[in-house]
Amino acid sequence: AGRFVDEAPFLLQDAVCEAAFARKRGITRGYSLAAALQRAQERGPLLQGISVYCFPSVVEKHDLPHLVAAAGGTWLECFPKPAQNPVLLLAEREVSGKEEQQSRKKYKVYDVELLREAACTQVLRKKAWRLS
Repeated sequence: AGRFVDEAPFLLQDAVCEAAFARKRGITRGYSLAAALQRAQERGPLLQGISVYCFPSVVEKHDLPHLVAAAGGTWLECFPKPAQNPVLLLAEREVSGKEEQQSRKKYKVYDVELLREAACTQVLRKKAWRLS
């Protein structure tokens, strides 16, 4: 009584699914939920000080503002001003229109799966998910 319970013995351990997750996403060094939790504890919020905007091509985004907030970031409803840094621009592989196509030519844009993967891994693999 009066003490915290050590959560380490209760962490989810699923080597089969962790390996499948890594394989599906091309994570060559493998994936471990325990390692991701440790990264989060050591580094703090992954998106601290970062704003996130999703282009209209991202239709399934109802969960994304919650992921961004939980990771310490700021969800943007409107396209950011050029001076607003740092900003993570996310989209689907298929472009939704001419405005989005023009923006992709000007800025670095990443597949929206970058954010979903980062929520699990606590790593932003921008190079792997860059669209433009």
